Amino acid sequence: MPTHLLTLGKDPAITYAFMDQLAAARPGTYTASTAHSPEEFETYAKDEKDKIDFVLLGAAQTDEQVANAKRIVASVWGKAKESKDDPGEGKWVLRLPPSLLTKEGKEGGMLRWFLEQVEG
Repeated sequence: MPTHLLTLGKDPAITYAFMDQLAAARPGTYTASTAHSPEEFETYAKDEKDKIDFVLLGAAQTDEQVANAKRIVASVWGKAKESKDDPGEGKWVLRLPPSLLTKEGKEGGMLRWFLEQVEG
């Protein structure tokens, strides 16, 4: 069964390009519900609570937006985990570093970083 992500990004073009790269690199391994607003993110979190394996926040999210997303995660799953290995209830929240908002990042750097964090 594929790993299902809930993503929150600012730019749909970047989000979909990343997901296309991920699908090409790991066919059938990852699926995602993609949100581009806090409201949409919260709706997906609640509606797909049992389907989501972890949360991915886009590199363009501000610290305030990240904090808001983590509040939503905590309200739905009990805790926003900082690491995939954190024990107990909650959901892991992985944030793409803002330093990856470069041409290189968009052309594969984000994907490499993501795979290192998730699979490494």
